[in-house]
Amino acid sequence: MRSNRIRSTYQRRVLDWLADGGGTVTEVSQALSIRVPHASAALKQLRESGDVVRDDASLRGSRYRLSSQGLNRLEADGLARLNELVRWPPPPGAAGVVLAREGSMLLLGYASQPAGPLLGLPERPMDEESGVLIDSNGNEGESNNWRWAVQRGDGPVWWDIETLRKSSAPSEPSPMTLNAWMERPKVIGIVRARLLDEGSPWPVGVGSWFSPLPSGFWPELPQVLRDGDVSIGHAGNSGPLVSPRGGIHAKLGRRIDRSVLANSIASNAILMVDGDLVGLPLSPLPYEILRNWLKLNHPRLSQPSIEERFSKLVSDIKSNSSNSLTRKVLNDFPGRQWSQQSSGVIDTRSMSERGGEAALLFCIEESELPIVVDWRWKHVKSLDRLASDSRCRLVIGESIDLDLPFKLTSSGQHGKFNLEMQGRLRLPISVAHEAKMPADWNPPQAPSQIIRGKSNTVRNADNELEALWLACQLEVGDDVWADRHEMQYPLASWIATTESNHSARWRRIGVQIDPKWAELADLRKFDDSDLADLASVDDAALSILIERIRSNPFAILSNQISEPSVATAILLSREWIEEMPDVVDLWLSQPLRAGQVLRSNWNEPEITRLVGACLHHKMLLEERNLEREEMLAIMEDVHHSLWKGKAKPWLSVCLSSSMGRAALSMLDLPWPAILWEQEIKSDELVLVHHMPEGIGKDSLLDVLEGITAAEQGMNPPIGRCHPYAGWLFQKTVPIVPLEKEYNLDVHLELYRRFQQ
Repeated sequence: MRSNRIRSTYQRRVLDWLADGGGTVTEVSQALSIRVPHASAALKQLRESGDVVRDDASLRGSRYRLSSQGLNRLEADGLARLNELVRWPPPPGAAGVVLAREGSMLLLGYASQPAGPLLGLPERPMDEESGVLIDSNGNEGESNNWRWAVQRGDGPVWWDIETLRKSSAPSEPSPMTLNAWMERPKVIGIVRARLLDEGSPWPVGVGSWFSPLPSGFWPELPQVLRDGDVSIGHAGNSGPLVSPRGGIHAKLGRRIDRSVLANSIASNAILMVDGDLVGLPLSPLPYEILRNWLKLNHPRLSQPSIEERFSKLVSDIKSNSSNSLTRKVLNDFPGRQWSQQSSGVIDTRSMSERGGEAALLFCIEESELPIVVDWRWKHVKSLDRLASDSRCRLVIGESIDLDLPFKLTSSGQHGKFNLEMQGRLRLPISVAHEAKMPADWNPPQAPSQIIRGKSNTVRNADNELEALWLACQLEVGDDVWADRHEMQYPLASWIATTESNHSARWRRIGVQIDPKWAELADLRKFDDSDLADLASVDDAALSILIERIRSNPFAILSNQISEPSVATAILLSREWIEEMPDVVDLWLSQPLRAGQVLRSNWNEPEITRLVGACLHHKMLLEERNLEREEMLAIMEDVHHSLWKGKAKPWLSVCLSSSMGRAALSMLDLPWPAILWEQEIKSDELVLVHHMPEGIGKDSLLDVLEGITAAEQGMNPPIGRCHPYAGWLFQKTVPIVPLEKEYNLDVHLELYRRFQQ
């Protein structure tokens, strides 16, 4: 392993620096404070050994980057140093050991999982002979006895120090007893890190063990990160607040990232942003913007001429005059109102690039407050003017480049960013700020309209609309928040409920909200009682209840049956139940799925009682003489399988009158499937041609054309309700495609005929 150490200090420093990104010879020289000839010689040697590659064929100005071989060599160097320096076990309570250091660049070996990308380091090494575990709850040392380093790369790479093979991280981050410490896995995590404060050296030498940062104790950040006028978030996951001194260029494209950042850094500043990002209604723009707009349109005009045109333009806008200049204003600021006052927020919604630059110049020239800008256009000269102004706090713009001290980029996770400083130093930032509710936000009217946010927690709501918006921002819900708002805003509370608590919440507030919102829950996880209660008002729940009874009838029938929904499920599951209980009266108290229940039980003894739920089924069952209107009512309300045998005479009666033909044209019935066995002739259906246009006429025309084709010994034409409908009246039926795109009853009847 000793041969894997990189002996050349220059080569190791260059490889370590290139691991964070490529660079030219000059950039390497400046970043590492080594002379250009030495940097060039080191890069040449590394290129010849295959550890780095050069992007361009020409030498001057070309960029070098680390190759996979160079990355492996850097890793092998760290492993060799680990093998040389670490003796097991480490001192009790040790956080890690210094494996290498070059200026602010550190190579650390951690004996337990570090707390995060922000690493607290002590100013002195551990007393390796003490044998005493450090109390993790103490506040040991003043703030100047500790300092911060930032983890570089994705995190620790864990190695088994006996086999020198990659391993997994220890399950316990910090054993707090001596025996547990001695018996812990023999693994070390190698971390590449960099000191935040590069100005003062770190006095802990190579091979020294260091203690962990005491819980709840935060060293001070470097002055440049804490002297700004506003904090942008916490360092790492929950470290100290970061307040950079100087302007920040945020290269962000995602709208949610821009919204979180604009809201978090907007205090005591003039904002030039899309109003939707900060949840504000469209507000009037100050007239003063138009003065700068005129300067951009007429850069050669003198100041007096600009003032003259400005006065006239304001007057024309106030009087709603239409001329070439006001039309240009409308083009660059469409739909905007104007005011003498400025609200502190310049809303850039719908502005053109020229309008945006005029608004930017207004912020620079008219305000003394810090300036926050969300810039969605291409680069303009006014941005460089802003970047050089001490009032520049933040510029959000993905497609522009500005010379500002800090750059902020997204990590891809909600509220997580990387703050980049000079020298390619990256500090992870967590921004825990909630976006404001957009002024034009409309609450969802159904579960399918809910668009979930990415928040884990939200503030308390002041009104029902805000409560609904906040509930929708929760990615997986928050039961504590839902509990607080259950009484006042039940629907918002339901939307904010986590999956595991849906059943209990519905039991308490289900009666207060529309049953359609039950779709948010996994109803299969409801117990029998809750499911039966919901099934009385929700058909999806009733379907699940039916499945549950059919899969285990005894579990339901062994309890007292008191819900009409359970009675419905039993009546629809007769084939699955050995001894049917008498649930007719219970079902009649709330006859759910009446048509399906009556059809399923039509030939059962209970049908004489069950038909009390539907007059038309009762009329059909009694088989008395019916008037035409009663026939039509039964056709509309009763499944055709129950009156199929009466279809031919009933159809003849209804076709004989204009009123009957009009009613038939509106009934969606599968007439080919109903009539193909009725031995009906085409002459009996000639009045179908006199029916008004409608879905019923289309179905009956398929019957008429199918019968006519059969009588003439011809193949039927393509049908309307189903392409093969006419074949039902032929002696044989061809193979029907599996895809069902037309009437299902006709489709199934064709398959039955084909199987015969």
